[in-house]
Amino acid sequence: MDIAIALVQLVAIFAVPALIMRWRNNRLTRFIGTVGTAYLLGILVALAVWAVNLAGVEFSLNSDVGEIGSYVAIGLAIPLLLFGTKLSEVRRLSVPVLISFGSLAVSVCAVCIGAGLIFGDRVFEGEKLSAMAVGLYTGGTSNFNSIGVIIGAENSAIVSGNLADMLIGGVFYVFILLLARPLLSRILPKSTLSSYVKGEEAAVNADRVDALRFTPGLIRNLLLSLGCVLVGALIGAGLWLWRGGKLTDMLVPAVMIAVTVLGLGLSFVKKIREVSSNVAAGQYLILVFSFALSSSLKIGDMDRGFWAVLALLGGITLVSFVLHALLCAIFRIDTDCAIVTMTAGIYGPAFVPAVTAQLKNEKLTAPGLICGALGYAVGTFMGCLVYLVF
Repeated sequence: MDIAIALVQLVAIFAVPALIMRWRNNRLTRFIGTVGTAYLLGILVALAVWAVNLAGVEFSLNSDVGEIGSYVAIGLAIPLLLFGTKLSEVRRLSVPVLISFGSLAVSVCAVCIGAGLIFGDRVFEGEKLSAMAVGLYTGGTSNFNSIGVIIGAENSAIVSGNLADMLIGGVFYVFILLLARPLLSRILPKSTLSSYVKGEEAAVNADRVDALRFTPGLIRNLLLSLGCVLVGALIGAGLWLWRGGKLTDMLVPAVMIAVTVLGLGLSFVKKIREVSSNVAAGQYLILVFSFALSSSLKIGDMDRGFWAVLALLGGITLVSFVLHALLCAIFRIDTDCAIVTMTAGIYGPAFVPAVTAQLKNEKLTAPGLICGALGYAVGTFMGCLVYLVF
């Protein structure tokens, strides 16, 4: 019976994300995003298991299948997402864009360090969530999850953080679209630049999800991702043999750091970078991670301070926005540039075109996409460094 349950669970872990991508244009997925949908469906599965046990029927999913599946998925996803980035584009950014994105990164790091030091002992996994928020608000959800895996955050904390981010992110995105420009224009100058980027070549939205096609190039890149995982595993095993302790304490961080570094390095190889399905495959595996983790959650763990997690991440978002705006005022960064670079960091490249369209300033679309790719690349390292502060 246990084997049958594990097999059904394994099939669901890979089938449900495929269905989410297939139906990604439905109303629910457009509203909360593909990752949000994966977490929501996983939570519904966990709630169903909890309800069955409340009814007096002893039933549980295999937590090892969920945890191992999620770790393998995110380990393979990170290199694929990084393969598609083109960091050489950063040199095309104008000085105001670089200063604005840099001020966002400084603001987020400073606020997260303060939040971790002040509330780290008052919120469940407060220090780890604060460090993970650095990656979340400079790169995106994948950075948040990978930092959580690297620093050993509890699965319930990772799920709570993602659910809190869904709620905060939805409200704050409406604020960016409707109120940010009228508010910031009171302290920031209007745009006077004819261009925010050097050259005419348009940047590509690396966060756009195309159809997943198993071309020879993608199969090669999947094997390269697996190779990155194996290199990290060998490094972790070597550290374990050298230092002792628990194998997983060495293995998981080593794998995640190795796939990030190697994925970033291989992104400079044109043949690897230009495979069209890199991002689609990486996003699919992020969905596998999200559904596997949330569906194997024990609902009893979720009442460990979710509202405190919501308040912590909400406070980080609000104070980071204020500090970013003040720094932009000091450096005389214009309103639209401040808004777009903030969007690129907090939400990633996918949301940039919608914001620049709302601002009626398409000149900032390419710089915003480049900043989003830069955030993907550096967010994980920044979050891990902040955790070292704690």
